[in-house]
This record gives sequence, C-alpha cells and structure tokens, in this order.
Amino acid sequence: MTEGHHLIIITGANRGFGESVAKTYLESSEASALSYVLVGRNQEGLQKVLDTLKQIGASTNVTVKGLVVANVDLADTHKLDANLTRIQEAAKQLRDESIQSKNIITKSILVNNAGSLGDLSKTAKEFTWQETRKYLDFNIVSFVGLCSTFLQDTLAAFPKDRYPEHKTVVISVSSLLAVQPFSNWGLYAAGKAARDRFLGVIALEEKGNNVKTLNYAPGPLDNEMQADVRATLGDKEQLEIYDGMHKAGSLVKMDDSSRKLVLLLKKDEFESGGHVDFYDL
Repeated sequence: MTEGHHLIIITGANRGFGESVAKTYLESSEASALSYVLVGRNQEGLQKVLDTLKQIGASTNVTVKGLVVANVDLADTHKLDANLTRIQEAAKQLRDESIQSKNIITKSILVNNAGSLGDLSKTAKEFTWQETRKYLDFNIVSFVGLCSTFLQDTLAAFPKDRYPEHKTVVISVSSLLAVQPFSNWGLYAAGKAARDRFLGVIALEEKGNNVKTLNYAPGPLDNEMQADVRATLGDKEQLEIYDGMHKAGSLVKMDDSSRKLVLLLKKDEFESGGHVDFYDL
C-alpha cells in the first residue's frame, strides 16, 4: 500500500453503484488508509456498507474509518443547507482524526452518485415546469451545492502553500446522454449535460489548486435504475435494445464499471473536466 490516506465522500452509498464504488475503492486504490463519508437515505443500508468496509480493511491491512450521514433527501432543497452541514461536519471530524493520529489525508474525493431518471414515458413537450424544477433541484441544485461546499472546505483545510502534495478530485457519475441525445430522456440528458459542463468550469478555475474533476459514464449498469428504465421508457426502439441486453446478460456489471473508475483515478492521467465512458477504457 503506497497511496497514502484518502477521504472519500459518496452520495447514494447505501446500495447500487455507490456501494460498489465504496468497496472497489478499498480493494483497488492501494491507499494505506481510507476515511469514508457515506451519504444516503437509508441508515441501516449505509451502516451495513460501512461495517463491510471495515471488515474488508481489517483483512487487508488497510485502516478504514467512516461516518454515515443518513436520511438525506437531496431533492428536498428546504433541508439542503442542513444536510450539507451534516456532510461537512462528518468530513471535518475525519480530517481532525487524521491530524490527531498523524496520518494526514493526502487525497480528498467527492463522488456525486445520487441522481434520478425523470419520467421516461414523456417526450420533451409533455414536461411541466413544476416537475422540471423538482428534477433540477435534485440533480443540479443539490449537485452544485455539494461540489461548492466540498471545494470550499477542502481547499480551506488543505491550502496548497501548506499541503502541496494534497490532491482534490470531484467526480460526477455521468452518462452517454450528457453528450448524445436520445428520445424520452429530456430531463435526464439536460441534467447530465449541465453537470458535465459545471465540472468542466471547476477544472479551469481550480487547476492551480491541485483540483481535478471527472465526468465518468459507467455504462448501462445492471441495477435497479436500469430495471426502472426498462419498465418506463416510452421509446420502443431503445426499449428493445435494453431488453435485449438484459436477456443476453450484456448489461454492465456494477463492480466491473467501478473497477475501471478506480483504476482511472489511481493512474491519474485523465483530462480534468473531461468525459470518460466505460467503453472508452
């Protein structure tokens, strides 16, 4: 283990791709110590993931610490300030513990995994402004809040003049839809495209502060969200493709995709602000 002590904040961490990224990062990053902030809605699910991470760490001689921030609904902007504060406080606690143990954090990572599909049964002309605002509150407004809060806190805690070796990474779980339109994906595509571009701006603004951003499209994952796609998508041509992939077993396994993401982070050769697809690697 040679990569130091990493702090990793993951939203939507209690199941699915978020859980997979948490476990795969531990298994493949080569960090000697990991501090997790696991964010999501389900307390029991998050705690189960954290317990599993600690068990894996104990068996592989990786120091694993972590905190759970549960009952977080990022679609609820009325509670967004309070939830961002809870995430901030968890990260600060882990940073303080790293200082006390003289095992200073060398890399801080935010994985923006939480998100929603929108109503895939509708075409663009059918969306109301009310459902559009609700969708964007969850997928854009809370995303921007998380990114800006994370960057402010991290750069304040690890100023480049005092911690020149510290690295900061902001990741958005993106999609092919961010760069290529498909019917019935209006809100989802708009949200992913906006997130991609926002991280592109951060990459330019913070390039002098050891900050990199990455938009990672994990491929059509074999998970609950993909099952929802097959149940609700209004475009029959796409539906046939997804049904065929599901029946053929050719949907992307979550652990396969998360391994590619972790390897990408470990090599650290990706272009900051860029968009990388599972099938590019």
